[in-house]
Amino acid sequence: MSQLALHGGPKAVRLPLPPRWPQLSPAARSRVDRLLDAGELSDYDYGPVLEEFERTVADYHGVPYALASSSGTDALLSAYLAVGVGPGDEVLVPSYSFHATVAPLFLLSAVPVLCDVDPVTGNIDLADAESRITERTRAVAVTHLWGHPVDMDELGAMARRHGLKVIEDGSHAHGARFRGRLVGTFADAGVFSLGARKMVSGGMGGVMITAEEEVFRAPQPLGHTHERAAHSWPAQDVAVGLGGNHRIGLVAAAICTEQYRDLDDRIAVKSAVLEGLSERLRGIPGLRPQFTAPDVTRGGWYGYKARYVPDELDGLPLDDFVTVLRAEGLDVDRPSNKPLHWHRMFRTDKLEPPYYQPGRPRPLYQRGDLPGAERYYESCLSFPAPALHNPCDDVLDAYREGVLKVVLNVARLQ
Repeated sequence: MSQLALHGGPKAVRLPLPPRWPQLSPAARSRVDRLLDAGELSDYDYGPVLEEFERTVADYHGVPYALASSSGTDALLSAYLAVGVGPGDEVLVPSYSFHATVAPLFLLSAVPVLCDVDPVTGNIDLADAESRITERTRAVAVTHLWGHPVDMDELGAMARRHGLKVIEDGSHAHGARFRGRLVGTFADAGVFSLGARKMVSGGMGGVMITAEEEVFRAPQPLGHTHERAAHSWPAQDVAVGLGGNHRIGLVAAAICTEQYRDLDDRIAVKSAVLEGLSERLRGIPGLRPQFTAPDVTRGGWYGYKARYVPDELDGLPLDDFVTVLRAEGLDVDRPSNKPLHWHRMFRTDKLEPPYYQPGRPRPLYQRGDLPGAERYYESCLSFPAPALHNPCDDVLDAYREGVLKVVLNVARLQ
């Protein structure tokens, strides 16, 4: 192991990463070209492109209904509205999640109640969540973080004990399974983002799935006017709608239709790559490969987060570890998301959204209130999962060598 790059030595990793996801298949490109040639980019009604996309999603998950939307955030808003969340209602949500899991609740004047998470998986701590239930609690929303499913048996039992509605945010977890069953199908409504670098991505978009007809129809006047909502609500005047426009663009819908068709094949490839990364990290002091419970599959593995154990590396701070690894050519970093209860939105009522009309004072938080979420964030080291969709053993080998080089030279960093 030569001199550290930080001290003038050669970089351990000099190979480029594979192209980042999303990548359009020939079939998806052909669909887009046909839409462009025909000038078909939007649909106020329920034409063949939208119908095919929603039917493809519903059939993949084995449920009768899917409702496409312009983003995962809009799909979450639709789901909260559909299960009856309203002003003053409390909804349990994990503190470690993307803010979009929580933000739509403000539009409904509902009260988000942040819960702690498991410091190993980052998923909601159900014991902590149950301790926060009150007579105002209406629902619980869970994020299958980085594709690792929540324990849906325990969640379902808790929801039944307290009469709660359940929302699954599967935006990280396309194709993930809990004990053989696809996530998104356990709850009153399951939601998936179709944007950014999700395993199914049209650039922007979202979709809600459900087995309940009323949950499917209830959000349509909110954001699917004109004609689309009129099909579900023929006796009502929905020409104007209730204030939103949540319709997905046809280009995004067409791309995502094709990506659902080969989703399982792509999951198999990406899983093999990231399991290969885990094998290469296993046994290296200071790092633990991303944990996956034995009764789940991660599906799309939206992110790869190794756990850092500083005590095994002479207490080297994680930020310093990241700096040295990056100098060696590894594309690693801290997670971009911090615990929600660290953000001002949840620490002070001086920062209320202008449209939020609270039914009662909402709980506020400070550092230390949700220690599991803090331990999870403070131990996470992000690897470049968006670039690891294709076999790249040479890159993974180089990453292992880079990590080992830093670990074996840690005494020189003090």
